[in-house]
Amino acid sequence: MALNKIQSLIQKIAQTENVKKIIADVQLMTNEIQTKVQKLSADEAVKKYKELAKKVVAAENDLQKEVNKVVSQVKKSADEVEKNFVIYKKKAQEQRNKLEKMILAKTTNFSNQATPQSVKPSKSKKKMLKKTTRKKTVRK
Repeated sequence: MALNKIQSLIQKIAQTENVKKIIADVQLMTNEIQTKVQKLSADEAVKKYKELAKKVVAAENDLQKEVNKVVSQVKKSADEVEKNFVIYKKKAQEQRNKLEKMILAKTTNFSNQATPQSVKPSKSKKKMLKKTTRKKTVRK
């Protein structure tokens, strides 16, 4: 019952001229506020986009600097490796030449030390065994 009375009271108040005018004013104001909020939102969105675009460009520049830095470091290390490779190659060649000279010297020394003598052909093991066994039996 109390609810019905409140509803009928609200209807009577809403039908009066002053209340209708206030309701219209409030609706007009809400429409204006919504349009302004939409414009502000679009402007704010554009501002945010510009800020983000600036940040992206700055990050891209920083990234490019870092990439250039890394590329230059890789180039430097590649140059150092190449220089070291050339040095190691020279050292290996020098070592090889030393070894070749040593081997050549040893072979010439060995061939010079060996005197040419009449070399008898070696006998087979069986013949040597037979001779040794004969000598032993003869002595007994």
